[in-house]
Amino acid sequence: MLQFYRHKTCAECEQIQEKLQELVLAHRVIFVADSSQLPQGGNLPLLVDGEKTCRGKQAILAHLEALESFKAQWDKYQSDSCYCGEDGNPE
Repeated sequence: MLQFYRHKTCAECEQIQEKLQELVLAHRVIFVADSSQLPQGGNLPLLVDGEKTCRGKQAILAHLEALESFKAQWDKYQSDSCYCGEDGNPE
């Protein structure tokens, strides 16, 4: 499960949290007063995805974009349908 550490009044954090909700990925939002409350120190915002840690808006959004792409592929191939490319060959 993704863990998102943020400050309550952070405008950038709102954008990240909205993206997490849009992606419908299991996540937990943890509000902290300052960076000293982070499990690994450093600066806010912080996203922890298993062993991967992303800090700052740009790095977090880039990671979420990669997850979104992976999720789209995962969702696409989770049915009993056959997918063909533009050339008519199965993918």
